[in-house]
Amino acid sequence: MSGNKRKGWYGVMPVVVLTAMMAGSIAARGADTFQKPTKEELEMKSLPGYPGAAAVVLFREEITKDDLHYVQHYERVKILTEEGKKYANVELGYVSTHDIGGLYTGDDKSLGDIVGRTIHADGTVIPFTGKPYLKTVDKGKTKDIGFAYQQKVFTLPDVEVGSIIEYRYATRYNDNVFEAPDWYIQGELYVKAAHYVWFPTSHDMIDGDTQELVSAISWYSILPQGKVEPHQLPIKSASGRDQYEYELTVKDVPPVAEEEFMPPTKSFTYRVLFNFTPFTSTAEFWKSRGKSWSKRMNSFAGPNGELSAATQAAIVGAATQDDKLKKIYAMVMTVENTKFTRAHEAAEDKAEGRKVSSAADVLAVKRGTPTQVAQLFVGMARAAGMKAYLMLVPDRSEDLFTPSWLNMSQFDDVIAIVNVDGKEVFFDPSERYCPYGQLAWEHTYVQGLRQTDDGTGFAMTPAISYTANRTSRVANLNMDEHGEVSGKIDLTFIGSPALNWRQRALKGDTESLNHQLRESLEHMLPSSLEVKVGTIENLDTYEQPLIVHYTVKGAPGTPTGKRLMVPADLFLTAEHATFPVEKREQPVYFHYPLTLQDAIRVNLPAALTVEAVPDAAKYAMGQTGVYNMAVTSAPTYFTTRRNYYFNDVLVTPKDYGTLRAFYSQFEAKDKETVVLKPGGATTASAAAPGAN
Repeated sequence: MSGNKRKGWYGVMPVVVLTAMMAGSIAARGADTFQKPTKEELEMKSLPGYPGAAAVVLFREEITKDDLHYVQHYERVKILTEEGKKYANVELGYVSTHDIGGLYTGDDKSLGDIVGRTIHADGTVIPFTGKPYLKTVDKGKTKDIGFAYQQKVFTLPDVEVGSIIEYRYATRYNDNVFEAPDWYIQGELYVKAAHYVWFPTSHDMIDGDTQELVSAISWYSILPQGKVEPHQLPIKSASGRDQYEYELTVKDVPPVAEEEFMPPTKSFTYRVLFNFTPFTSTAEFWKSRGKSWSKRMNSFAGPNGELSAATQAAIVGAATQDDKLKKIYAMVMTVENTKFTRAHEAAEDKAEGRKVSSAADVLAVKRGTPTQVAQLFVGMARAAGMKAYLMLVPDRSEDLFTPSWLNMSQFDDVIAIVNVDGKEVFFDPSERYCPYGQLAWEHTYVQGLRQTDDGTGFAMTPAISYTANRTSRVANLNMDEHGEVSGKIDLTFIGSPALNWRQRALKGDTESLNHQLRESLEHMLPSSLEVKVGTIENLDTYEQPLIVHYTVKGAPGTPTGKRLMVPADLFLTAEHATFPVEKREQPVYFHYPLTLQDAIRVNLPAALTVEAVPDAAKYAMGQTGVYNMAVTSAPTYFTTRRNYYFNDVLVTPKDYGTLRAFYSQFEAKDKETVVLKPGGATTASAAAPGAN
């Protein structure tokens, strides 16, 4: 039998006891019993130290019994507020798989034996008598396996503030599956107590990759006391083999901090993640798994004779390696990427007369998965005589890679590295419309596993500069004597902002894109302005800036007596303080460095003139952030120019005060207004010369 380990759910500890235990010590516990609530639990109205907490987990338990192919779950939650009543709506997710060639039945993994009840604060018990329903959230396939992410959904009865809800259920696996557990201990709710147990199988298992005997159990843990690790206690099983059991008891687990601009902290919540493994060290695991992955990648990428011929035809006339690679990249970008359309069934490919089993097939059918598109690019680069490599990376909007966790499922995507004229350049061909020689921001600043000349190894992807990601907002507006404006606004996107909009366009139609573009500008401007989307330039090319033309109309100012107060920068009217709190627990995490430039001209009628404009300002946060703003006026118009640059993605809590002070300065400046008054034109004080 083969061991199986799939990527688990991120869930969810500081008093910790982790010990090995005898197999019979817990088995006698009743699977259907509920705990009797204590007087303190029934009377509990709030959680000390966490004012406003919606609910608290009183007890959680998870017991995994491999040889029974069974996981028993138990959850008790105290409802503290009206908002907390949402926890009565339970959605239990699981992934079910099937062979690609067979009929999907959903019985590889099942979830059932659901029992539950509600207990009111006065002790009244209302049992759950309903029937959970099955919901399929998503389904798809990999090369060998079809899958469906499903949920069993139910609602516990008559829940009110002060109630205790509790439920039990079981997850079952087919007899040919063994899955080492993932204990996610920390989540969105405070946990008073939790208990985890694993009884591993004593059966022989064969590693599906190396075909070696699975001889060990490894684990990766993040626990509050830092050095607490699982202890193994050999116990003779019925078969006479050594066997190990593991138990973890936790108390008083704080919830994961929820703050704006958070890093992907779900990679670092308290947890213990187990693996069946034939390897004796971390280095051995990554060397072996990397070798197998690289071999599969190279087998598909080639190049074979057909791909070599297509490559030579594509690079005709190119003199340098960079020129050749640009032509190759342009050809690869024409291939339909199923990440943004849909995955085609094998039967469809067969009907077209071609089974996709190599990079040459991807080019021939003009369609492939994101990984296949990256393999095509690398295969063609190799066919053009260049050294080219593939690299596995996480999506840092969701996860970060942890080498000490022996699990390949940490990686989400594949990128490419090509040696161009003696220098390695990183590419992201699996991201449709990603600019040549750049990575999608989710793949920058991350560690991954890459191919090398002699195998595989860990590597970091490069950073990206603020100059590569730019948004400019230009407005040219005419104001009438009533203070209403009309005119044009042009938004220009370069780098990550352009990639975002282009990929949104792939996932919808013209109407939905225009709706999103209109809403994005409406959220910046005064609500009194009517926004219409006009033409869009360069939507389907990665080589040019993306430009969106709008028209606007409305009254942006606020009358005060005989004067009219107009925002100096119309694009910032709806902004609120980005960092209102004084202290922060988590680092501040921005998606990418960026440049944001505003230029606004408001042409005035003869009946209005400028009385006052804000003073020019310039602020800086060391070498990381720069802001400047200047408003100038003439007899017939005023002009605002604002520039913001930020060249980092992570600010630690110790530097949060500096970041907050920087933002507070310029956000206060952004709220200043231009004062207009009736009468003949005069010249208001001008900003400092040379402001951009």
